[in-house]
Amino acid sequence: MLTTRLKDDNWALHQIAEKQPTPGSLIKGTMPKDGYIAMLAQQYLVNKVFDEVLLTIMAHHPELGELIHEEQLLTQYIVEDLHFFERDPDDAMPNPGTQRFIEHINAHKDQALHMLGLHYVRLGACNGNSFVARVVRKAYDLDEPFLGTRYLDPFGSTQRKKWLAFKHGLDAMELSDPEQDEVFGGTRAAYVHAINLDLPEFEDAESLLAENKDSLDQKAFIEGHSVHVTPELEN
Repeated sequence: MLTTRLKDDNWALHQIAEKQPTPGSLIKGTMPKDGYIAMLAQQYLVNKVFDEVLLTIMAHHPELGELIHEEQLLTQYIVEDLHFFERDPDDAMPNPGTQRFIEHINAHKDQALHMLGLHYVRLGACNGNSFVARVVRKAYDLDEPFLGTRYLDPFGSTQRKKWLAFKHGLDAMELSDPEQDEVFGGTRAAYVHAINLDLPEFEDAESLLAENKDSLDQKAFIEGHSVHVTPELEN
């Protein structure tokens, strides 16, 4: 299945991405609140451009419009979070990593399947982020369940079911091998650019894999991302 390839052939980049300073400090609950808000602002800039591209793709590619729904467009949730913290999203200025990600999206905006690959990674990240959101709420004493963490946990208790539905829909698409390669290229680019958000200068996949080869642990990755799925969720 396509989604099996997207996960299994990207595990190393995925693991590197999770070890970067920003996600690492979020997971540990050590990121200062101002740092969290700054991260939301950078994510707003990336997701705003991305969602604008996806809306155009949904309009011109009905087969993808059936798979990608407006509730999956994450900008709306980031705006909600920034307003909760009394920040104006339009005051955000991109850092180098954010600007590079935006440029990548714009450079590939006419490649619908590449964009689908980027979206697969973004949507899949919500699985782990739903757990990170709990850490963030505790770290910043956020009493209300979702205020300030809608971006991390946009779907609440329905996250897993929605993610499985998206994966099943993607696997059901009749894509040729070259078309599947386009989706895969998008997923790989998503991980590379996510890693580069924390880097001053861009590093490609080969460089990142070479630099981190001694710390990569596929067994730990598989164990950390094996979520028990009940029969109810599979149906």
